[in-house]
Amino acid sequence: MQSIHGLMSSVIDYAGLYPPAQLEPSVVVRHYTELIASPRSWMLGRLVWPADKLAQLSDLAQGSAPRVEPPSTDGAWAVTCVLSPAGTAECTNDLAAIAAFNDRQSSPGEAAMRIDSVELRAGSVSAVERLVSALPDDVFPYFEVALDSDPRGVIAALVGEEAGVKFRTGGTTPQAHPAAGDLARGILSAAAAGVPFKATAGLHRALCHFNAAAGAKQFGFLNVFLGAAMAQARRIDIDGLTAFLTVESMDDIEFSERAIAWQGIRVSHEEIMDARSRLAHSFGSCSFDEPWDDLVAMELIRAVPSGGVA
Repeated sequence: MQSIHGLMSSVIDYAGLYPPAQLEPSVVVRHYTELIASPRSWMLGRLVWPADKLAQLSDLAQGSAPRVEPPSTDGAWAVTCVLSPAGTAECTNDLAAIAAFNDRQSSPGEAAMRIDSVELRAGSVSAVERLVSALPDDVFPYFEVALDSDPRGVIAALVGEEAGVKFRTGGTTPQAHPAAGDLARGILSAAAAGVPFKATAGLHRALCHFNAAAGAKQFGFLNVFLGAAMAQARRIDIDGLTAFLTVESMDDIEFSERAIAWQGIRVSHEEIMDARSRLAHSFGSCSFDEPWDDLVAMELIRAVPSGGVA
């Protein structure tokens, strides 16, 4: 269906190094190599990598990523790099490491990769503003904001900038999971300001559910991204979005070729694509298989023997 493909296209930034998977770097690179070459790659986004392990990525990707062959190289890997908090000396060092990495990975014979986005904790509004000014124009930052306090100060500082916010939607402890109302406020604030977001943590399943290992209810990626499409289309308020973020059943969600609807709120394929482009960019996940398999089990996509989709 076009509607679900539009909602899920390039949506998963693969973060296998991070909890709960915490895979070895070599395993993460191997998995990403396999995914990007597979029929499932339509749902795959960037590779998530920490700044302090960039040299390791350069070495591991040799022979896996395409080689740089001027004047043009097809299939270069897009990487999003996790930095130290904005305004710290460590962040300054991380930015230097990114510049060195991008220079190296554009040299002939090297593994073709480019860091085109970064993720870091916001700290203060002034630190955010300084970092946005210091970044190269072709590197897009996502600033992580705390959802248990009002995020609108940081969001307001990013209006009109090539930058976004990052919402932490879960974790390995109950305390790491934001309240549904707080997440709804963050999404609606971002939509109203025209500032995009990415999400991270806890979005392995399609719909809200209780995760015994984390000891908490976790949001589903359909809750977050379909809810964002409703917010972008200005069809839902904070009470409605709070309720939708906790939906646990497909019973009230209607999927068709060109639209998705919930309780009379309908978003078209075009509106979904607009939301994905301008508001809800992606989510980081240490697993690609779990989100994929959940969509297959819900019969929203159809698995084929090669691991692709028909």
